[in-house]
Amino acid sequence: MIKKLKNILCLLTISLIISCNKEYFSTGIELYDAQFIDIESISFPIYSYQKKLDRVQSNNLSNVHLGQYSDESFGLIRSSFVSQLDVTSLDIFGDFSQATEDEGSDTDIRIIDEEEELINVFLDIPFFNNSNDTDSDGVIDLYDVDPNNSSSDSDGDGLTDIEEFRVGLNPLSTDSDGDGILDADDTENEGYDSNKRVYEIDSVYGNRAATFNLKVHELKYYLSPLDPNNNFESETEYYSDFNFYENGYAGRLLFDQTINLDFSEVPVLFFDDDPETASNELEEINYYETPRVRIPLDLNFFQSKIIDLEGKDPLINKANFDNHMRGLIVHADNFSDDLYMILDISNAGIVLQYNYNFYNTNGTPDVSDDIIERKTKSNSIPLGGVHVNQYNNLHGNNNRLVEEGLTDKIVLNGSDYISKLKLFSKNSFEITNDLKNFKEKDVLINEANIVLFIDKTLSSPDINILPKRLYLYSYDNGDPIEDYNKDFTEAFTESEVNVNKYVFGGLLQYDSNNMPVSYKFNVTNHIANIIRYDSLNIDLGLTVTSDINDINLKNAFLSDEQKIKVPAHSLTYPFPVIINGSNSGNLELENGLKLEILYSKY
Repeated sequence: MIKKLKNILCLLTISLIISCNKEYFSTGIELYDAQFIDIESISFPIYSYQKKLDRVQSNNLSNVHLGQYSDESFGLIRSSFVSQLDVTSLDIFGDFSQATEDEGSDTDIRIIDEEEELINVFLDIPFFNNSNDTDSDGVIDLYDVDPNNSSSDSDGDGLTDIEEFRVGLNPLSTDSDGDGILDADDTENEGYDSNKRVYEIDSVYGNRAATFNLKVHELKYYLSPLDPNNNFESETEYYSDFNFYENGYAGRLLFDQTINLDFSEVPVLFFDDDPETASNELEEINYYETPRVRIPLDLNFFQSKIIDLEGKDPLINKANFDNHMRGLIVHADNFSDDLYMILDISNAGIVLQYNYNFYNTNGTPDVSDDIIERKTKSNSIPLGGVHVNQYNNLHGNNNRLVEEGLTDKIVLNGSDYISKLKLFSKNSFEITNDLKNFKEKDVLINEANIVLFIDKTLSSPDINILPKRLYLYSYDNGDPIEDYNKDFTEAFTESEVNVNKYVFGGLLQYDSNNMPVSYKFNVTNHIANIIRYDSLNIDLGLTVTSDINDINLKNAFLSDEQKIKVPAHSLTYPFPVIINGSNSGNLELENGLKLEILYSKY
């Protein structure tokens, strides 16, 4: 996708720079008429300062984390989370409310005591999945031999992807139903379920076959959404260093087993049998859910805690319910190998499946053939409300990475490290001789870039965990810089949101061997304002990002207890990257940190 964007966005880059520098454009025309000198370049130092985060505000982020991951240089990352259940009301189980059931047959013979009884309770948390299918041929781009051509043949069986998809075959298998007869020669293929889809799980890192012990507890701590210490006028701040599990807020144990992950789709059966058909729909698959963590929870607990309280005060509204059942603690340990999951909290929940009494009239007014039978139904309670990520970063014996101050290495990890960059000099307000001389020139700023080179000796050898993007912002207040605000470029698909604002940059760059080497930011407007209009040379913050569009801020505390603002999206990507820092302002180093300006002059 990056390569496609490069080709298409070349013109966008030019037009964006021109639109962002309208006054410079008129100057450029004047210079052109006077036959101005060719484009020249100049480099200025950047001074990097390592900032160690003691704790970060980690409530209500866009995802939740679970697992552990070790890095040779960085150390060990461990994460767990707690969450409320996002309940507005649970008025009805079965077909009737409890109040209606209590009235009984006095109003309607069909109204009976439904006697709801749980048969299954699942905690359901989907993985983030890549299901991009640009050409709509039933094969996601990752596995499609030609993602832009629906007539490609990804499995090489002589049938195009779109042909197989339309008739319900598997475009990624030469023998969809596995009966030994190739699809091109098979007239039946009855053993293949065409409702199944192919997904790429792109949010699970490490050894996917690793086993681990998963514990789910009832949460005994009330997660107030609004801060009682501020007259309930602001959001309550929950921080990443508070471990609910270890601090004694784990209530009843709802699940405790050693498991491994299953990346198959989850089949969902029909709950009702259609009397008009000969087949038994109760034995058939209704649809498939995307791959997910799905584990059974304690039936007796949820029967007494929820089902048996139908119509009672604890289930009437969210406030009552949040006090009645305060949430869940999800904790994992004893990993056989590194395994780290970034989970989709927005689509997670608890699924309650239960049987209940149903009065069946058999479609006739004659009560003689009426029967009472048991039916199955399902209710879902979303995870949501307040949820909090808990991070535990263990750095081992590598003290070099935890030192603060001016540093030749930049360590970025959203929940643990950010960096502060000073342009031109160590003192943001100092006008060095080099900068003074350059400001006095009558120049057109064509382009200004900050290039950050990955330290390949210290960064993880696993290129799959390197952050795909970094973010540059105003360190003091967390605001975006002007180049961010004036970049309106967008990715071609909604799922690739982190490719938006391509001109502003921060995307991971690769060499000719497809190996990651650097990140690059276009800061043309920011630098032009400093040089031509004497704008304040602010300190810049640098961090990882999982969503370039999200500019919301969270509070954080540095190791010296100083409170600062950090981008919320920086906290949702757990893995570190180590970058060459200021190197004491040495501009001669090929892979050193510096500001490069391209300009034209008379």
